[in-house]
Amino acid sequence: MSDNKLDQKAFLIDSTGFVLKYWFSMPAIKTKEHESISAFLGFCNFVIKFLKTYKPLYLSFAFDESLGTCFRNKIYPDYKRSREKAPKELKIQFKLCREFLNLLGISNMASKEYEADDILYTLSKNNREKKLNNIIITNDKDLYQIVHEGDLWWDFAEKKYTQKDLIEKLGFLPQKLPDYFGLMGDAVDGIPGAPGIGNKTASALMIQYKNLDNILMCVDTIPLKLGERYKRFIKIIEDNKKIIYLSKKLATLEYIDSLNKDINSLNRKEVDFTKLDNFLSQTGMKEGQKDSWIKNIKKSI
Repeated sequence: MSDNKLDQKAFLIDSTGFVLKYWFSMPAIKTKEHESISAFLGFCNFVIKFLKTYKPLYLSFAFDESLGTCFRNKIYPDYKRSREKAPKELKIQFKLCREFLNLLGISNMASKEYEADDILYTLSKNNREKKLNNIIITNDKDLYQIVHEGDLWWDFAEKKYTQKDLIEKLGFLPQKLPDYFGLMGDAVDGIPGAPGIGNKTASALMIQYKNLDNILMCVDTIPLKLGERYKRFIKIIEDNKKIIYLSKKLATLEYIDSLNKDINSLNRKEVDFTKLDNFLSQTGMKEGQKDSWIKNIKKSI
């Protein structure tokens, strides 16, 4: 049985980052047919360890499948343009990871139109409406913005942040992170921001004014509030309002109306161990490892 306190929380897992972690960090492991399964094995080990340790009542895994097809690309074609598409052997392993979760009866989602972050944002909002707090397991700082009171951001290692922690860390509400990226952009995601505004300036402005609308409304007071050396940013901000708001829009997570709002959809379903056994055999996994996995999965129920 799961811990009563954990019964009041939903675990939302940013899966892509974990698959990539094992893709890059694990030594090459191939089947007899010379197919790579390193990332798949690493991810599944993570899932089994997680399930056995926490026995969550509510959980869902979100995957990214929208590179180049996301609605944000229609707004701004250069969005994430520098990101390389996954090679074929990695795509196959992503598919195997999702099949594994399906066989475990675990909710997992992906979209060609929306990103995993949008899925996690939508689920977290739905959960709060049902009086359920969220534990967001991710390495992505962009997901700070979905952390509200009672929620937790966790990298599944040492870093854990509540909303209060993030306010202290950032100097403003984590929900205002899109305003911050509106100012400075995000080179990793191809979000432009205003030219000449970097991390330190964007942070100083957000800490002082708390949101983008206040900054633009009180732009003439910037030198008075922050010092004369910030005077040059008045013109930069005024000349780049359009690109600043576009950048904010790109960084703002989108609520997905079509996503299932029933909290019970995040419950684990019954495991068909015969199908699971056959699936693991088909991946080329060694019998000893397969038997160990199935044993631990049974312990996690």
